Amino acid sequence: MKAWEYQLEMRRRAKPVDFTENPRDWSASFEAFEYRKGMLALLWKSEVPGSRAPEALLHAAVQAWHNRGYDVSEAERIAERGLKVCAGGDHGKLERITAELMHALENAPKDPTHPYWSYNQPETWEEIMACMPAMKESLEDHAEDVDDSDVERRILGGWTGQIVGGSYGTAMEGYTGDAIREAYGDRLNYYVAEPETYNDDITYELAFLAAADEAGPGLSSRDIANKWLELIPSGWSAEYFALENLRRGIYPPESGRFRNYYSEWIGAQMRTMVCGLVAPGDPLRAARYAYLDSVVSHEKNGVYAGIHSAVLTSLAFVVDDTRVLLKHARDYVPDGTEFASVLDDAMESVQANKDHIESYKRFEEKLKTYNWIHAYPNMVAVVHSLWYCRNDFDKALRILADCGADVDCNAGEVCCAMGAMNPDCIDPRWTEPFNNQLETYLPGFESMEITALARWTYEIYRKLQA
Repeated sequence: MKAWEYQLEMRRRAKPVDFTENPRDWSASFEAFEYRKGMLALLWKSEVPGSRAPEALLHAAVQAWHNRGYDVSEAERIAERGLKVCAGGDHGKLERITAELMHALENAPKDPTHPYWSYNQPETWEEIMACMPAMKESLEDHAEDVDDSDVERRILGGWTGQIVGGSYGTAMEGYTGDAIREAYGDRLNYYVAEPETYNDDITYELAFLAAADEAGPGLSSRDIANKWLELIPSGWSAEYFALENLRRGIYPPESGRFRNYYSEWIGAQMRTMVCGLVAPGDPLRAARYAYLDSVVSHEKNGVYAGIHSAVLTSLAFVVDDTRVLLKHARDYVPDGTEFASVLDDAMESVQANKDHIESYKRFEEKLKTYNWIHAYPNMVAVVHSLWYCRNDFDKALRILADCGADVDCNAGEVCCAMGAMNPDCIDPRWTEPFNNQLETYLPGFESMEITALARWTYEIYRKLQA
């Protein structure tokens, strides 16, 4: 049926109602108005759910666009007014000033003197792969044999490590390492709050698995995006704007680029460990899966961060030392990019300094213009943890707390790789509170056994090899 025919038929069938039996009901509209008011206020001023750290997301968009090499002086003036209007509670004015801010960001002129523009910025998979140092070898040299009889156990170790890491870091994300140490001291050697498995990072990984299970070897970014639409009710920062784009029919890679001011933040890095779990010992395949997933909500350096995270997890199946892991993973980061520059700087620093706090403090100063959710300060924390921990799971967690920033995402990434490398490195005291249960807010995945998640991941790994 043609659209005009359906609309005409619907109108012809419609009959006026008897209001004595069917009173008017505006409650749904009122609920929508209240939701919009609450959501907009949250975007301007909120607290991180797990840690209650302060956030000002729309204001942070200006910060992010400055990092991307734009002159944001006009947007900064508007953002400052927006914070004041938000505090005053005038929703109408806040709607107007939000639109003004978005307009100012969209029309911010490029700052040609900003160092961001001096770096290589490959965007397609082929362009990114061509810039990887590992591509100096033949493509056949990248996958290594893994003991298939042990893969599922190590996938379980990866998931277990990630869930432990996320639970450990959730209570402290969004604060500096100094503030965390001052607040908790030696309590940082274990969970500082009752551990829970609710974590938005894992929801995106479950969506990836669902897409991969359905699509098989032909998996595409569009498949992943469609699972986001089916399963994920809401997101934050880059994922929030990507979902808004997807709901308007803007598919990847445009969904990650279009007016998405957070597209080089941590979102891809925090969720692409699953891409390594379904490509054990095959870092190039893991990198490609990470690219497919990352471009749903990110671009450029945000995508390279996702690739790096996936490769760390994949390589963990074939190396047995966290320092070796870091060195090999560098081969899959595209040369000449800003992400590679920060990564190389971090690697030089950890090799030159004996103390992880002293080394990381250098980066806190160097990266002070970046938001705590940006990929760079968090990738640097991951490097510090994997380098200084020397394969000690407990020490890795403590180092991440000492670094601060997005601790749950960083701990999830580090501990996933370490759990896949050696499941026995995780002391049972970390896992006992969970009783093998993962809880999420995704429909159909509200509660599942962690062992069942590992089995499903293993089955998808086998399916993708077909």
